[in-house]
Amino acid sequence: MKKLILIDGTSLLFRAFYGTFRGDSTSIMRAKSGEATNAVYALTSILTKIAYEFKPDYALIAFDTPTKTFRHEEFKDYKAGRKEPPSDLIAQFPLVKELMEKMGFFVFEKPGFEADDIIGTMAKLGTKENLAVEVYSGDRDLLQLINGNVTVFLTKKGLTDLHVYDRAKLKEELGLNPEQIPDLKGLMGDPSDNIPGIRGIGEITALKLLHEHQTLEQVLNTKIPGKLGEKIELDKANGIMSKRLATIHPDLELPFKIEKTIYHGFKTEELREFYKRYDLIAALKRLPTVDLKSEFKYEIVESLPTSFLKQDLAIVLEMMEANYHTGEVIGVALANKEQAYFITLENLKNDQETKAYLLNHKYKKFGYDIKRTINALARYQINVNNFVFDLALSTYLIDTSLKDDPASVFRFYDLEVQELSNIYQKGKYSLDKVAEYACFKAVNINLAYPKAKQLIKEKNLSELIDTIEFPLIFVLAEMERSGISVDIKFLKEKSKLVQVKIDELKSKILEFAEPGFNPNSPSQLATLLFDKLMIKETKKRSTNADVLLARIDAHPIIRLVLEYRRYTKLQSTYLTALPTYVLDDGRIHTIYNQMLAQTGRLSSQEPNLQNITAKDEELKEVRKAFIAGGSGRSLLSFDYSQIELRVLAHLSNSKTMLDAFNRGEDIHNSTAMRIFKVSQEQVNGEMRRTAKTVNFGIVYGISDWGLSEQLDIDVNEAREFIKKYFEIYPEIKDYFNQVIAECETNGFVKTMFGRLRYVKEINDPNYNVKEFGKRIAMNTPIQGSAADIIKLAMLRVNKVLKDNKFETKMILQIHDELVFEVPDYELMQVIPLINDAMISAVDMKCKLGVAYEYGPTWYE
Repeated sequence: MKKLILIDGTSLLFRAFYGTFRGDSTSIMRAKSGEATNAVYALTSILTKIAYEFKPDYALIAFDTPTKTFRHEEFKDYKAGRKEPPSDLIAQFPLVKELMEKMGFFVFEKPGFEADDIIGTMAKLGTKENLAVEVYSGDRDLLQLINGNVTVFLTKKGLTDLHVYDRAKLKEELGLNPEQIPDLKGLMGDPSDNIPGIRGIGEITALKLLHEHQTLEQVLNTKIPGKLGEKIELDKANGIMSKRLATIHPDLELPFKIEKTIYHGFKTEELREFYKRYDLIAALKRLPTVDLKSEFKYEIVESLPTSFLKQDLAIVLEMMEANYHTGEVIGVALANKEQAYFITLENLKNDQETKAYLLNHKYKKFGYDIKRTINALARYQINVNNFVFDLALSTYLIDTSLKDDPASVFRFYDLEVQELSNIYQKGKYSLDKVAEYACFKAVNINLAYPKAKQLIKEKNLSELIDTIEFPLIFVLAEMERSGISVDIKFLKEKSKLVQVKIDELKSKILEFAEPGFNPNSPSQLATLLFDKLMIKETKKRSTNADVLLARIDAHPIIRLVLEYRRYTKLQSTYLTALPTYVLDDGRIHTIYNQMLAQTGRLSSQEPNLQNITAKDEELKEVRKAFIAGGSGRSLLSFDYSQIELRVLAHLSNSKTMLDAFNRGEDIHNSTAMRIFKVSQEQVNGEMRRTAKTVNFGIVYGISDWGLSEQLDIDVNEAREFIKKYFEIYPEIKDYFNQVIAECETNGFVKTMFGRLRYVKEINDPNYNVKEFGKRIAMNTPIQGSAADIIKLAMLRVNKVLKDNKFETKMILQIHDELVFEVPDYELMQVIPLINDAMISAVDMKCKLGVAYEYGPTWYE
């Protein structure tokens, strides 16, 4: 028997929305462009289930319309009192209908009638055609449609928890036949539709009456004793009217024949584009990929065929550990779009023809995180030339919010995904599985390449990739291989001194606590502070640093706890951890990630050397452990001066700020003079510190409340500082307003070099979320452009050093700072060249400024 599926679109949409809505807009999923999508996303699950598990031959989704129906004509208060749906729900109606149509469902609505009547008419038609009819809704009214052909699926909790009702199940649960459902509503009413029923009769009483008398009419014609009978007698008219209102009309004239509802399945490509447009990544993952399965052949070989090594190929490295400076390389896969070969590392070492191919500049090579491949193979003196494309990096630049893993990336390009999370288990692996997975990735890189290139072109990212990001891969690879020398002896000695300090602080803390107290335990600390010592607690009994800092004078223990934490972090994060990263060459080889920060900043990992700040004296001392490798060498550091403020001056075209920079003024001093209306000689240290905080706070879109916190001043005073700032630099305020307006329209912001960042929060109706989005929009072009400038500087400096055949090596990048290891005899030669290369990295309306220092250690 063929199947007709009928879906109550209005009912399911409301359930989808409110099932994921927690009363405020922060609980709502949104696309990057700002549209609410929580109902759309929730419906993808139930509709996919219906389409693929319940397999309809015919399918129709019916909706109510805003037009009043014949029920309103009979009872003007029908459905009165319903709250207007939230704007985030109303906005999803057209998206949901678009989703349903792309899923292949026929969507229909008829002004003057409800979805129930359309479904009732189609159910009657389906029964006449001897179809198995399944109705999906959250509305019990539709139970009246049940017959030998019609089954009703009611959603209970969520959307996918379906309770199936046929005649027997309805009888078992309510003791009623389907045709008695309108009688039930006639007696008890329905508050959701404002159907009154007979006042004073609830569901239990109504069921009891129908079990005894079968129909509403028989109840009304029977003399019921007592107060119940009085209620019925007084409200007969409402009961009769309520039954009529609850009765589905199955005889509508429909402008189509049943053939119109034949179900042909998902419009896969259109649906895929829809999911991507609205950032429904989880739904995209669930989308069946049978029609997109990439068929390819692969082999594990001892050497690659000569004929295969005469074309452009994708190259994928497979290794057991994430750290490619130390991990065990298993082998590599080489592939075109149809054929792939996997060769183990041991065989590759002896395969001279394949090694020659890797070195050959004639053929293009494509990869995924090619820096990883380059550096892992370099450990075995196997080099790869002419990499021209990195799928991981390109995809990150197309959409910075995507996870950096092959599964997410391949889904983004509509390619098949192989989930092999257990490919390595406790250091063991199956070579067959590893080879299959590596070959699969290599083939998919080839398939994704043209799609990625097209998106890069459409999003105007070619210049960013070609002139900055892609060339930088090779510079970073060399920096990683170079590494930086570390004095382990210094770290061990420092660790002993710090441990003494930790023990002293712990002893002092224990004077206030019971024996066995653990100062590292937040719960034990909360009990000590808030219960025993009676310090005023927060609602969440938080012992976070900012909470304790705000109460630092409440009790001597708080200062001790904060100091204890500071030293234990210094000990565990740096003094004892850093030596574990030192390799046999006595150097740390940090890994630079180009694909992590949404602003485009480089991230340092394993270990993170970018968080060894110079602002904290104890932490700054860790820099003494980083030394020039070998005698007759120095470390040389170049640091951009106030680069983000210079970028802000350039982007906003602020005349006052540009003039100050171009005259070589101290910008914080200059701002202080204008805010406090004093001469240069009258600016004191406190004034300059305030101006500096305001300057950098503006870059990050700071609020008056945020500034008041940083300066420890009244909010009104902070608001006045911000007001004065924008009076001094009015172009900056205009610039920020323009950036926010463009972001609200486009859903993204750009840096000077075309780097994109999508800001989904920018159109959020929640004030706080939207304000956060505004701060992202304001800061990203500044911080992102500064990040691009330092990358350009790295490329220029690298070229200068190579062209002049210097031994000097660039070994660290710490945000706006570059660190070099320099033979002392080259020091005076490279300083002016590096200085010029960094200052001239980009043509701006104000000069870039750099400062340099050198010495035997990073600290000095």
